[in-house]
Amino acid sequence: MQMKLEVENLTKYFDDKLIFKNVTFSVKDSERLAIIGKSGSGKTTLIKIIMGLTNSNSGKIIFDTPPEFSVVFQENLLFEERTVYENLIFCCEIDKTTALKLLSELELEDYINTKVKALSGGMKRRIAILRAIVKRGNIFIFDEAIREVDGYTANLIISFLNKRLKNAPLIYITHDESEIEKLNFDKIIKL
Repeated sequence: MQMKLEVENLTKYFDDKLIFKNVTFSVKDSERLAIIGKSGSGKTTLIKIIMGLTNSNSGKIIFDTPPEFSVVFQENLLFEERTVYENLIFCCEIDKTTALKLLSELELEDYINTKVKALSGGMKRRIAILRAIVKRGNIFIFDEAIREVDGYTANLIISFLNKRLKNAPLIYITHDESEIEKLNFDKIIKL
């Protein structure tokens, strides 16, 4: 999976308030980039600019190939009235055997036919992460991927990500510095 992203001198204001100024970085091939900062520092805004969901005031974003994003937003964005399996096949083709194998890595195999609305918040988070992995874009963007999960579940997710995203470019947004050590990032940016 070859991909190169370059961000050059991005600046963003909301009205007259400066959110960030002259942010510059690159991510290529299988690099992992962590963007860390307090709440309100512009982390989510930055990735929305990268994905083309909002504009910057100045700066450039350059991709060497057309981006195919696999994203986990802060909100889970799942179909509550659909089953876990239906949520997985919504974005791509995946057979039930493969789905069960992946679900078992996140200790969710018993819930493949369960409607998402019946799941806990931590279970929904794992489904949102798994759906991004299954989509298999050429760049992964995770915004607060392990927020609101207990320590055991956080470690389960981190282990899963380390295994499944071994050779994929990842931009990972967090406010928690302890996550950075566990996911072995190549680069870290503080906002």
